[in-house]
Amino acid sequence: MELECLQEKPKLVLTYPHKSYFNRIGCLSLVIFSFIVMWVLKHLMRYHTDFSDQMIMAIVLIVVPFLLWFMGYYLFLNGVKLEIYENEVVQYYTYGSRGRSILHFKFKLEDIEQIKTKNRPFHCLKMTIKIRNPIFYGLHKKKLNKLENVSVILDRKKSDCFMQEIEQFHRKQINEPI
Repeated sequence: MELECLQEKPKLVLTYPHKSYFNRIGCLSLVIFSFIVMWVLKHLMRYHTDFSDQMIMAIVLIVVPFLLWFMGYYLFLNGVKLEIYENEVVQYYTYGSRGRSILHFKFKLEDIEQIKTKNRPFHCLKMTIKIRNPIFYGLHKKKLNKLENVSVILDRKKSDCFMQEIEQFHRKQINEPI
């Protein structure tokens, strides 16, 4: 089954909308803000007064950690994706070092217990899915006998496609005789 799953393409991929308008503005503002901070630090270092020294310490201790936190948040927090295949298998990936996807969980659509959605700005949506007994792929493959939560931030149109897929699956399950 694993070789078959590797060869087929997913019919739906849910991931953070990397090329959205919000991301272009966010990336550009982080770059501009970092250049402004570097420019201010460069000019404050020319003056050797007590006030300039205090401003340099304030910028280094307050502004630079915030800038680094926002860069990390922007680059790594939303680096997850959910792939749905034709055989109702769902795979949950996170991005590891150097941008490679790492498979964390694999489960079937029937294992989904609950789906919660929360609106985010810029036409995005945070979807939290509770999964019953997923298969964990870490150092070795292991079936977890507990309820796991996974979260994905995605475009609202993609979430509508996913919800339709879930509804079709449940209709098919109801209509099939046992």
